[in-house]
Amino acid sequence: MPIFDLPFMKKPKPDGDDSDEGKEPPETNEDDELRLSLYKLIIDRYRDKIEEYETRTVVDLKGMIQPHNEKIKEILDSIKEDFHPYVYDEHFLQASKTCYSYVSSFKTLSMPVSFWLDFSDMQKLRAGDEIDKSIMLCSLLRSLGSENAKVFVTDTKKSYVLFQFAGKSYVAGHSQKELSEKETGEAALEALNGKILYSFNDKEYEDFQEGE
Repeated sequence: MPIFDLPFMKKPKPDGDDSDEGKEPPETNEDDELRLSLYKLIIDRYRDKIEEYETRTVVDLKGMIQPHNEKIKEILDSIKEDFHPYVYDEHFLQASKTCYSYVSSFKTLSMPVSFWLDFSDMQKLRAGDEIDKSIMLCSLLRSLGSENAKVFVTDTKKSYVLFQFAGKSYVAGHSQKELSEKETGEAALEALNGKILYSFNDKEYEDFQEGE
């Protein structure tokens, strides 16, 4: 028998059972701390297994940018309501800023292990780690018609989305309040914090460490 039940181990009560008999007393901060300690113990014990399962290849990373994902299309349908109809040349930049504001509204998490969240998970939690949020934003931008939006990851464990539009380059980081506009692609790359390790979207992957 476990010392106490985890939430996913609790059995639902029969319909119509509103009695107080057998009800557990309200949880305290001490209960919450104990539960968190147990969760951490479980994660630490199975860390290697979790991270082995969550490891992504180059092909897997490219596949995580999903412009045609149903959740991405659902988000964009809401954003595009402001444009009648949406025209890339006229509306992309404003729509991209709206997408950035939407993704920025999610809380940035620091995961205890390597663990990927899909778009539905992120919407439910209203949160994700930096690369999860970058992948969502890049997917939105690609779905809006950007051919060059890419996720960039640096050796400081930071991730960014870079794209070009109408002769300007734009940087989307997760500590910014708004998109950063740069005159050139070189200036956009120089604005990233740390040494670039790799970049990708659903079409291509580039390893900046090759040949070192």
